[in-house]
Amino acid sequence: MSDEESKDIISLKIAGIDYQLYCPEEEQVALLEAADYLNKKIKKLKRQTKFLSVEKVALLAGLEITNEMMNESNKETESKSKETNIETKKNNDVSEDPKKETVDDSLSLKLVDEISELSKL
Repeated sequence: MSDEESKDIISLKIAGIDYQLYCPEEEQVALLEAADYLNKKIKKLKRQTKFLSVEKVALLAGLEITNEMMNESNKETESKSKETNIETKKNNDVSEDPKKETVDDSLSLKLVDEISELSKL
């Protein structure tokens, strides 16, 4: 194994188990932070659920973290949606562009004319 490849191997300890994983050097800090977060969740849940196996506790920790992420994502989506609705309302409250109305009216007239012509056939 070359020095370059060995830089990409990272050691983690989660729930008392050592893992060696391949991870690009630029992503290692984030992976270490994620592993630390997961490990803390597992320890917390293990204290609360003393009789569950490590595998079940790890699954519960994964579900809890996933739920947190999904709730955060939903909050961001709702926030963006509210911002968009506010912008849309502001834009609608401002007087409509008269040119647009003219274009819409002329389009309607053209359609009426075309329908009339087709009905004559």
